[in-house]
Amino acid sequence: MRRIILLLPALLLLAGCTGYRQVSVGQVALGSLRFNGTSSATIVLEATVNNPTEHVIAIESADAVLLRDGREFVSLTLDGTSSAQPGTVSKVRIPVKASVLDPIAIITAGLDLRSWELDDYKVDGKIVLSADGSRKKTLKLNKVPLENIINSVR
Repeated sequence: MRRIILLLPALLLLAGCTGYRQVSVGQVALGSLRFNGTSSATIVLEATVNNPTEHVIAIESADAVLLRDGREFVSLTLDGTSSAQPGTVSKVRIPVKASVLDPIAIITAGLDLRSWELDDYKVDGKIVLSADGSRKKTLKLNKVPLENIINSVR
């Protein structure tokens, strides 16, 4: 699950608009994890973000689905907004809601998350970034291998 939650900060690296490419994400860590029942959790990621631009860069929205063997497995949604102030290197808190869509798949995958094969997981979704709350950039993910996203933040 820890690797799954690296999704949102990693996507900041994929942005391709003027100013967005200059933003980089350094260390990503799990800030907190709170289970909201047996099939959902609220995760707060803490990412070190270098924003050398002159604009506040924010994640306005994010909705993604983690697919396992082509089937919807976990839904991920931004639970609030996160932003990096201009000209700073700062720690940004990114709240994410994760909901298991296929509980049987967790049992069949095994409860030891380290034993899961990353090749089995792909991500579909979209993330909306903004510069100073107005200039928006939408990133679309279409069956992007989870392993590629994780490797981009290592």
